[in-house]
Amino acid sequence: MADPLLSSLCTICHISPPKYTCPKCSVQTCSFPCVRRHKLWSSCSGVRDPTVYKTKEELQTPAGVDHDYNFLHSIEHRVQRAEREVVEEKGIISYKELEEARNGKVTDNLRGLRHRGPPRQAPGEECIKTMLKMMGTRLHRAPKGMQRNLDNGTNWSKKNRSINWQIEWMRNGGKKRQLGNMLSNKSIAYHYDNWVEGDKRARMTDDEVKSLKKRKAAEVKERSAKRTKIDGASTMEWCTSSRLQNPKTGAWNVVPQQGSPTNVTLPFAPDTYVRVNEHSLYLLRPLTSKKFPKVLSPIHVDLPLSEVLRRRDVVEFPTIYVFEEPIDALPDEFMLEKDYLVATGQIVESSDGDSESSESNSEEDSDEQDSDSALEDGEVGE
Repeated sequence: MADPLLSSLCTICHISPPKYTCPKCSVQTCSFPCVRRHKLWSSCSGVRDPTVYKTKEELQTPAGVDHDYNFLHSIEHRVQRAEREVVEEKGIISYKELEEARNGKVTDNLRGLRHRGPPRQAPGEECIKTMLKMMGTRLHRAPKGMQRNLDNGTNWSKKNRSINWQIEWMRNGGKKRQLGNMLSNKSIAYHYDNWVEGDKRARMTDDEVKSLKKRKAAEVKERSAKRTKIDGASTMEWCTSSRLQNPKTGAWNVVPQQGSPTNVTLPFAPDTYVRVNEHSLYLLRPLTSKKFPKVLSPIHVDLPLSEVLRRRDVVEFPTIYVFEEPIDALPDEFMLEKDYLVATGQIVESSDGDSESSESNSEEDSDEQDSDSALEDGEVGE
């Protein structure tokens, strides 16, 4: 038997007869490994180009009809996928608005919205705007549907009467990103301690969680016993102290002595946040020039978040960098806010080492008015 011609074999391995034909370049191959090698060697996508000219005779074949049908079906599939992403996943518009847009009623819909007034705000949105105006904080919104806009869970806490901020924690110099919440009227140390404790418990096993609960219960019981002992001693001394009775009214006038309940000293100090002292926290300054590294500002952990964000810019929600080991200087990809302001000419560093602002009071007042108007109008910052 004569050997088959080389042109009748697979163009990749030249061993077996071909079974597949590339839709784009018509290269014939015998197996899936050869198909992959062809795509890799020729940088071919394997997708038919619908813009390539076909003669009438080629289009009237079953293969030509199948190609056109598959092309139209792929367009329909992409449209449905895009609509599902816009409506269900990102929530930019509703199915009703999408149907009106298909029927050409977008103009009528917008005219009806104009007559009905402004769109309904989320619960607590007005309280958040008022609080931001008092703080002088300029809130910039990301475009609707962007990931940072979708991640934003900031809301108004009616119970605490403060903003419950969404916080972006960047650990290990930004290598690990975690989201959390923080009330604006409580200290950074309080929230950071609870966040670290919750993160630690999330990685514990059930047995470790049970042992931790037993240890904390024993500590609370010991503190309660010490408090009861001191209160009992103080009450006994208070009961045996001198008393005088008013002969006219019959009321007893108690003369508190030293050591009475008004002078009791607790045997333990308030809780201190040891974890936050072991780490370094920095607030990211957004909207800075791209030619500079990321700008960070040191955070005083005893201050509440409302003071930390006073007269600052925030893009959707604050970002806090956590360096879990004490550092003498920031890494090369970061710089301090003071150095950034000096480099950009926003403050002038004097010979004594003090920094003086280069902006006049009138400019500060105008900036404050601009930020207030932006908050009231709900403008979106870039």
